Amino acid sequence: MNLKIVTNTENFRNELEDVVRAFEPYVSLQPDGEELTANLFVDEKRAVKTEIKIKDYPTISREYELDPSWGPLLIKRNLKRCLKRDFYDFMSNLTKKNLAYGSLTGIRPTKLYYELLSEGKDPHRELTEYFRVSDRKARLLDDIIQAQKGIYLAETEKADFFVNIPFCPSRCHYCSFISEVINPKNNRLPAYVDALCRDISAVTLRKARRAVYVGGGTPTSLPAELLERVLREIAARGEEFTVEAGRPDTLTEEKIAVMKECGVTRLSVNPQTFKQETLDIIGRRHTVEDIFRTYDLVRKCGDFDVNMDFITMLPGETFEDFKSSIDTAISLAPENITVHSLSIKRGSVFAENNYDNFSDELSLEMSDYAFDALEKAGYRPYYTYRQKNTSGRLENIGYARPGKECKYNIDIMEETHDIYASGAGAISKRLFGDGLIKRLAEVKDIKGYLERIDEMIEKKIAFFAE
Repeated sequence: MNLKIVTNTENFRNELEDVVRAFEPYVSLQPDGEELTANLFVDEKRAVKTEIKIKDYPTISREYELDPSWGPLLIKRNLKRCLKRDFYDFMSNLTKKNLAYGSLTGIRPTKLYYELLSEGKDPHRELTEYFRVSDRKARLLDDIIQAQKGIYLAETEKADFFVNIPFCPSRCHYCSFISEVINPKNNRLPAYVDALCRDISAVTLRKARRAVYVGGGTPTSLPAELLERVLREIAARGEEFTVEAGRPDTLTEEKIAVMKECGVTRLSVNPQTFKQETLDIIGRRHTVEDIFRTYDLVRKCGDFDVNMDFITMLPGETFEDFKSSIDTAISLAPENITVHSLSIKRGSVFAENNYDNFSDELSLEMSDYAFDALEKAGYRPYYTYRQKNTSGRLENIGYARPGKECKYNIDIMEETHDIYASGAGAISKRLFGDGLIKRLAEVKDIKGYLERIDEMIEKKIAFFAE
């Protein structure tokens, strides 16, 4: 069914449209679709009424009262909640489908959880009874909040540090990041590292560093001498220090030694799957044996906490294929395991080829198995976020052994700390209280970044001088 939203509350239109998109492919938004009306009325006595209707279908209309003690922020928050919830109920009735996250459509479901706590409410009950979240997903969020205790909002006098190295040995077919495949004969690695090192050192930190994260791309696709230049410019002082070494084919004993010498404490070695056929399909130019070899090398050469990433709903994979990958990862015993729901992102090869990863039942079965198996093996979920265009509208979940949670991952997802960011596409962030966050994005493409590095540095200096 094609739908067009008509509403008297334009400032909530985006949220309503996101609810409809969550029910794709059962329905879709189209300019000439059937009119779906979603209205919100508030009278002078602060009585609220919602009205959701479409031709030849039962209307949903409900009434609420606004608490007299609420200020403007809480009023707006609760008006949006009741309209979205009622709109979700209507869409669920219309499609005969229930979604695991109910009426929630945002990236950060834990943000709502913390809001509910601050309002003196029982988050689990509110999530299940009001927002229609499944009991299993509400329990997942319970567990994540519990795991974040002692880390969430800790050391807010400190700041995090992010460095982006957007180069890869090849392009994975699910990836939409702006990154450059390295040409061995003609590449911009030396020029990029020159600019990046200037970027890193340009701003004098006003706060002590809490955590460092070097991402990409694949940072370890740099030659050892260039990687060392970047890491030494960062100048670690014993803080948590993560480097994404996502592609096993980019790690060598020399690079591992460089990272150990430069104070790196945490590495991501990301299989995505242990099925060779799938690795070939998704554009990973390495073998399953390479993954085992690299993991053994990391364990032999350094005392790192290791993360391994996996993706549900990869092309052609059955539940048994995914189960085998998770079971194999557990047998290797990395400190962290992250399970991503495959998102079909604009600009990726999968999107260009119209790959259809839709199967609510299979995606949920994979996600639930990972949770159960990892919990049984002693891991616990400690952060999560959601993306659009995922089968089942599910989530990405980071699991860790107790005491091995990554501070940076929690900080960036919960938006609790300033971030000093360097590199093409990197986004610095400053928090000013009362929910005010300012951001500064650097030029995304590498060519533009190199050409405008002086401008980027000037803007960053001014940004952190405010």
